[in-house]
Amino acid sequence: MHRVDIGDFGRNLRSSLAILRMEQNIIIYIGIYKALVLLGTAFGGVVTGTWIAASRLGSVEAKIDNYDLRLTNLEGRMDGAFSGRSPVALSKRGRDFLDQSGLAKYVDDRANSLLSRYLRTGGSQNPYDIQVAAFQSMDQHDFGRFEEQLKTSAFGYGLSMETARRIAAIYLRDRWLDNTTLKNWS
Repeated sequence: MHRVDIGDFGRNLRSSLAILRMEQNIIIYIGIYKALVLLGTAFGGVVTGTWIAASRLGSVEAKIDNYDLRLTNLEGRMDGAFSGRSPVALSKRGRDFLDQSGLAKYVDDRANSLLSRYLRTGGSQNPYDIQVAAFQSMDQHDFGRFEEQLKTSAFGYGLSMETARRIAAIYLRDRWLDNTTLKNWS
């Protein structure tokens, strides 16, 4: 058997591998006060970073909510359920849906309870705030057993439930604004 001498290359390779296998522990001695300051600084940085991230996410969430509102308004306009001018008003198609679906009667029967939270807080009675209150009320309202009938009617008209809710809100707002003294609503 022949033995091959790899010369300097082999010796350099072996010494390089030996260096890679060496470990060296680093030990730092600090007092308890400095350790607490370091931990407090690290913890404070994490808390500050989390707070900044949460505030930015909150603003993103608000923008997404606003986008959803705009999308509902755009969808209702495209469906021909209400106008795009201000103030938003029901079109003929929106009024037809309101009457034929039974939504007008539903809102009429529950008008007091639909806006009771707003009335209890003593909100202002300018048209803009009344519209916001009506929109929020109908966006959060649980239709209960009436929801199946409403969904069937919305499907027949090719409307989304969000658009159906907006139609109800516009009707509720108009009904509230028509009652200038608001004495029947409290």
